[in-house]
Amino acid sequence: MTDTAVLLRRVRDVRTDEAGVTLDIDALPGVQLGMMPGWLTGEPLAAQGVETQMPNLPDISLPPTDVTPYALRVTAPQPGCLRLVLAPAGDAAFDDDGTGLGIVVEATPDPSTLDVEEHDDRVVLHGGGLRLTVGRAPFTLMLTDAESGATVLRTADRLRQVAGLLTAPSVVVDQTATTLSLELGPDEDILGFGEQFSRLVKNGQKLRLRSEDACGTGTGMAYKPVPVWHSSRGYTGFVNTGAVVTADVGHSRPSVLSIGVDDRVIDLYVVAGADPAARLTAYTALTGRPDVPQPWAFGYWMGRCRYHTREEMLEVGRTMREHDVPLDVLHLDPDWLVVDRLNTDFIWNTSRFGDRKQFVADLADLGIRLSVWELPYLDPASPIFEHAEREGYLVKRTDGSLASIVKTPTPDGRMRALIDFTNPEARRWWQEMHREFLDDGVAVFKTDFGEALPDDVALFDGTPPHQAHNLYPLRYNGAVSDAIREFTDRAPLVWGRSGWAGSQRYPGQWGGDAESTVAGMQATVRGGLSYAMSAPGFWSHDIGGFFGPELTPALYVRWTQLGALSPLMRAHGLRPREPWAFGDEALRICRDWVRLRYSLLPYLWQVANESATNGWPVMRPLGFHYPEDRVARSVDDSFLVGQDLLVVPVFDDADRPVSRTFYVPEGRWYGLEDGTSFTGPGFHTVDVPLDRMPLLVREGAVIPRVEVEATFRSVADLLDRPWHQHVYGDVDVTGRTWVGFDGSPLAAAGEVVHHGG
Repeated sequence: MTDTAVLLRRVRDVRTDEAGVTLDIDALPGVQLGMMPGWLTGEPLAAQGVETQMPNLPDISLPPTDVTPYALRVTAPQPGCLRLVLAPAGDAAFDDDGTGLGIVVEATPDPSTLDVEEHDDRVVLHGGGLRLTVGRAPFTLMLTDAESGATVLRTADRLRQVAGLLTAPSVVVDQTATTLSLELGPDEDILGFGEQFSRLVKNGQKLRLRSEDACGTGTGMAYKPVPVWHSSRGYTGFVNTGAVVTADVGHSRPSVLSIGVDDRVIDLYVVAGADPAARLTAYTALTGRPDVPQPWAFGYWMGRCRYHTREEMLEVGRTMREHDVPLDVLHLDPDWLVVDRLNTDFIWNTSRFGDRKQFVADLADLGIRLSVWELPYLDPASPIFEHAEREGYLVKRTDGSLASIVKTPTPDGRMRALIDFTNPEARRWWQEMHREFLDDGVAVFKTDFGEALPDDVALFDGTPPHQAHNLYPLRYNGAVSDAIREFTDRAPLVWGRSGWAGSQRYPGQWGGDAESTVAGMQATVRGGLSYAMSAPGFWSHDIGGFFGPELTPALYVRWTQLGALSPLMRAHGLRPREPWAFGDEALRICRDWVRLRYSLLPYLWQVANESATNGWPVMRPLGFHYPEDRVARSVDDSFLVGQDLLVVPVFDDADRPVSRTFYVPEGRWYGLEDGTSFTGPGFHTVDVPLDRMPLLVREGAVIPRVEVEATFRSVADLLDRPWHQHVYGDVDVTGRTWVGFDGSPLAAAGEVVHHGG
């Protein structure tokens, strides 16, 4: 026999208090037979369901029945939501209200009480519209809707192999992880788990949730994994942990979703309900929601790795103006630093970029704001390294030595140290180094990297080493975001690559280093849609991809079209991403799409405010609004912006017209510009020339827009322009008000334009 572990097998006692219910559970040693799959405990074979009459059943030596005491604590932090904390009896996890790791920021948004019914074979908990049935022996879980009786989730204890051995015990604890196994329904789809670049529906996949420098979108790793998933059966699961989580979605066992946490504790929140939008609202009530970035953030951004001088960037800005391409932000990668290889010490390189305040002012004269790169690592070659080490601002290993980044190579072979953001003095020191930049007018910091914390660290606040790695991106981005808020008194904006659960409250994020190929573009969309269901907010990507084969003009155009309808819009890469670098035709087409985005800013602004208020993404999978449509919830090559715009990117790198087949949800939809009608649910095929991308509007929608003149340089030029209401179908817009760019109610003063109907 192999793989000794313990299986949670029987409920021994039930205790209630004002806040919740605690069940004491006996865990028994469990083993697997080396010759066949399946688990055994020391209980009688008949009690375990073993088929003792199997003619080829081998001799079985049962393990001992020594009891390891465990406990399950159940509370109801808000209606439709249960928190289940499963850990060894007496574990400190039972004293944590959920906020201890900093992922959950509101422990009990609207707590409910739990009523308890005790039966000989089960314990039934009622509260918040849910019913949790806990099997006494064997220990099992089943969550149902209290009103309809529909099963929302259940453990996989019914599933067996031919000899009757359990293939997926409810909970198994071994030397490395605690694993909860849930039974997948016949038509159950699972989505989420953060920014995964694989197919949107995760069935058949096995995902290791550990924030990594993924080196692209095709490596199987993720910059921003999130232990949050959605089931089409009507629930959202969230594991409140910083530990590595392994999600096996019917990969190893076709009918089992197993959630393995590299910890002795599982802290699981389950939010039930048929509507994924409502479930995300409940999830973000726990973990926080973003502020809406300022209007300029929704304009066009341009960057390159790297611009080398002040004059080079100013020339890009001037050329944008000469070509009448609106632009709001220019991004500056590491060349602003003196020590500029995987290091940020905030020492401005005056030889390359001159006086910083004057540089910002010169860009402002062109109507452009400055974005500046950073990462949370220090090079020993930096003049401030010795001070940081002496003051205890850098992460240390458990043996007391200085920690160095892992899995991110350095160009010179030197180690790179990491800032310890759990040390309040270190966090404040790091924040203060942003102050002068913000005082000089820097608009945003690109919070790059953050995935390289080693596993054997001793953080200042005592965060256990196995929890520290995935929490590091959250703490890093939070420190910079909070500094921007404090020093500027405005809604903060970062541009983060790494992330974890809760990262949505620190907008924005981008999809990392995509390859400049059709596959890279496709993976980017999938990553954004997957992330939308786990950390809803303001996400974007590098238009054109960051690296790889030489980007074709046609693919650059197609990616720009995608970017124009993304939550935020930035072009960036190792090589030039300015539209004139790809020829006159690409310049003309891309300028039109950038202007289209600016014309849609009133609509994007409504969606942004709706999203921030409700905890929803701006970029939404079709299943977000059509969860009962089995086809819609699997679509990962198109998406919704808000509820009313359906965006159909064209994944092709040739300049010829492309035949594009796409799915339309129920109802009638119209082409945004030409009014062509499409009826759903169903697939449609159209020929798409290079200068077009299918962009559809839902019948019944009203899209506020603004006219964009050729002379408009940035968002500032259209803030006071009248909004026109574009009506699709038979809709009465009398008295309709919108959220204005200043946040106050606005009555559209422009004309009403009717389409279709």
